[in-house]
Amino acid sequence: MKLSTTSGEFNVAPTATAWAKGWTLTRNKASPVSQAYGCKIDLGLPECLERHVVVSDDEGMLVELTSKLQTPGTWLKVCAHPEKVSPLLHKNWQVQAPEYLMAVALKDAVAGTHGGYLLSLSTSGAVTEAELRDVDGQLAAKGKVAHCDGVATFDQIVTEPMHQRKGLGRVIMATLVNAAIAHEARTGVLVATEQGRALYQAIGWAMVSPVTAAVIV
Repeated sequence: MKLSTTSGEFNVAPTATAWAKGWTLTRNKASPVSQAYGCKIDLGLPECLERHVVVSDDEGMLVELTSKLQTPGTWLKVCAHPEKVSPLLHKNWQVQAPEYLMAVALKDAVAGTHGGYLLSLSTSGAVTEAELRDVDGQLAAKGKVAHCDGVATFDQIVTEPMHQRKGLGRVIMATLVNAAIAHEARTGVLVATEQGRALYQAIGWAMVSPVTAAVIV
């Protein structure tokens, strides 16, 4: 049997694989290791030991993988609806809030105004970081993008609670998009929360697939 996935302009497997590679760059972790089901990321933290990104739509392959995984702190990211994935997991897996794999063809962006906030941009290797700080120097919004092989992976896009609803998230995204284009990226990818999905769809991003996240507790 096959898991039900959603795709449109962008294919699920290469999009998810590109995201995983970029994600490791933004987090300064080892590159993903290719597997039959997708890829494995070794993280080495007690609460986040390893991460398995599943792009295969074969239910049997998912059951075989997850039945072998027993160590707490092991994470799973499956490109499929939670209602399709949850019944296939053993009782130690704890399914998390829904997430969404998203992508966009990058175009020059207008950052807009950010009056009263200081915007800073820095690049180290393949990763560019953007920050907005208020007049007191307190962090208001931030984000990262990794640019690799023509793909830009956006990560940790955050607006602090007291600075929300001011358009700062859009400023960060536009700034990072332009930085990615300057590094010859043509496609943007990310994994969004339910709340983040609305923001990204409003600025032209497409949902490639729902993502089921789960962790062994």
